[in-house]
Amino acid sequence: MTKPSTPLVDPDGYFARADAFSLPRAAGLVVAYWLGSLAVDLGWWLAGDLAGDPVTLLSALQQLEATLLYWVVPTVVLYGLVLVVGAEGEPAETLSLAAWGLVPLLAGMAVFNLALAALATLGVDPGAIPSDPNVWLFAPLALLACGWAAYVWRGGLAVGFGLERSSATATALLAGGVCAVMLVFPTLV
Repeated sequence: MTKPSTPLVDPDGYFARADAFSLPRAAGLVVAYWLGSLAVDLGWWLAGDLAGDPVTLLSALQQLEATLLYWVVPTVVLYGLVLVVGAEGEPAETLSLAAWGLVPLLAGMAVFNLALAALATLGVDPGAIPSDPNVWLFAPLALLACGWAAYVWRGGLAVGFGLERSSATATALLAGGVCAVMLVFPTLV
């Protein structure tokens, strides 16, 4: 009996499956990312530690817009690069592949917020920390999450799209770089 594979740990094994590029599964990942983002905002707001506005319909729609941006931009980058190198692959398959990159981003967001919650629980004053947690905590986690997403995308590109390993790696790293710029640059500015 073969062990079930997951694209987060074994992208090559997962993307060799016939159902690997399921659009309903991809849509589920996008909804999970959006709901996870909303849960984080709601949790901070309910805890009273969020200096921003309460979670409203407008903020939920803004989170949905950000979620779609984090899904569509890597899709466009991946598909554009796939077209440039002449690989086989459909836009729907690329949407599905890009959606798997949201899972590492959600994991990174969860770790970041758990670390912030731990600091708040310990009573650490953010003003007492010499630098912004976005710089010393969020940026490395975002880079790690984008690297993990690139690992997933490389497996999907190599196995599912038939790219040579070197082309798949370069394509996934470029898409991961775009992901990192989208997440890290706004926090550093």
